[in-house]
Amino acid sequence: MDLVEIWRNVLGEMQVSVTRANFVTWFKNTFIYDYKKGIFTIGVPSFFYEDRLKKHYLKDIQTALSHQTTEPITLIKFKVATPQPDQVITFDKSNVIHRPVDKSSAKKESITVQSLPQNSSLNSYYKFSNFVVGPSNQLAYAAADAVSKKPGQVYNPLFIYGESGLGKTHLMQAIGNAILEESNAKILYVTTEDFLNDFINAVESGSGKAKDFKKRYRDVDVLLIDDVQFLSGKEGTQDEFFHTFNHLHQKNKQVVLTADRFPKAIRGLEKRLQTRFEGGMVADIGEPDYETRSAILRQRAKREGKEVPDEVIDYLAENIKSSIRELEGAFTKVLATAEITKQDLSLQLAADVLGNIISEMRQTITPDLIIRETCRYFRVSREDLLGPKRTKEIVYPRQITMFIIRSETNISFPIIGREMGGKDHTTTMHGCKKIAKEINSNPQLKEDISSIKERIRQTN
Repeated sequence: MDLVEIWRNVLGEMQVSVTRANFVTWFKNTFIYDYKKGIFTIGVPSFFYEDRLKKHYLKDIQTALSHQTTEPITLIKFKVATPQPDQVITFDKSNVIHRPVDKSSAKKESITVQSLPQNSSLNSYYKFSNFVVGPSNQLAYAAADAVSKKPGQVYNPLFIYGESGLGKTHLMQAIGNAILEESNAKILYVTTEDFLNDFINAVESGSGKAKDFKKRYRDVDVLLIDDVQFLSGKEGTQDEFFHTFNHLHQKNKQVVLTADRFPKAIRGLEKRLQTRFEGGMVADIGEPDYETRSAILRQRAKREGKEVPDEVIDYLAENIKSSIRELEGAFTKVLATAEITKQDLSLQLAADVLGNIISEMRQTITPDLIIRETCRYFRVSREDLLGPKRTKEIVYPRQITMFIIRSETNISFPIIGREMGGKDHTTTMHGCKKIAKEINSNPQLKEDISSIKERIRQTN
């Protein structure tokens, strides 16, 4: 086992996950002193280094080591020692990818001829023409449409957030496809995971790959990056993303970002990135209402040339509410079953195919589960939530609980009141209406509800 090479690769990974200042300060002159029977001993310059690495980086070091060896890792120890000449690992300055933003030309540049690696990342299916607009997504749709007509001039950056499966990627790529219909712009769509992997490869491979990385992400007219919540906690990658963002923004190049929550709610995201993400337009996509879900299914049936009875569409739209992806998946399953078994599309067939799934969805999300997860989220006791207290710290989560119970289980207001500690049905009705009225104008409220629903689904 080549301990020097293993530690070199570990340091390469750490260089990506921590800031450059911390990397240079705490990992310089470290090395693998020894490995025996699952125990790695890391050599450090002083006890001060040992204490810092133990407290702040031990888990990261263990993870990085596990990526480099198949040997068991039962313990990581530290020892104050001086490395031998062949154990010293240095990183050339050229391995540092980011550099200050080039501000030499802030004026808008003419759009250049596209190169294949960028625009080939777009899916031609995603267009504005087949995106169904409803109350839950109309703001995001309008902003995306405006960006596609004047890239780099309005809403830059555009930040779209919402839960998984609601159409964020569709809107994002529709922007790119609409721009391509009018120009030869260079457009790059990637996920945050792609960006992270490209960055790690560039750091590990040296200056040649670093130049390729910069060219790929900075020599574009429109950069579309999906799921930026996965930048959370990755300090080195955030640093490079910051410089890439600044470079494009200074040159009036359009940046579009998506996430499953609004910028302030992304834990572990640096303040400087948060403020830049909020510096343009922040638009959310919520769960589609019944009419929007019905319209999505009718459009899908028309596209596939299928005659689908209204009662089947109504059954699906009424029972599958949280995700367009789940809705279309259920629709596909019903169509496929009808075709394979040579049966007519009917309400009975849909109920037979999806009945168990829908029944499980209804059974697993109970008022008790919602109450429990809301208490955990807001860190309030069950007794206070269901009791008579009327302080702001209790009333807010209490009304959210009522609203989620109503939307997820569809039980009556009197029953909700009973579940909420014997509250009157007028109290539960008032609480639900208050939250429903404020949810579209209050990003923090929407984020709280979204987070609680996600906890509930993960529990199931």
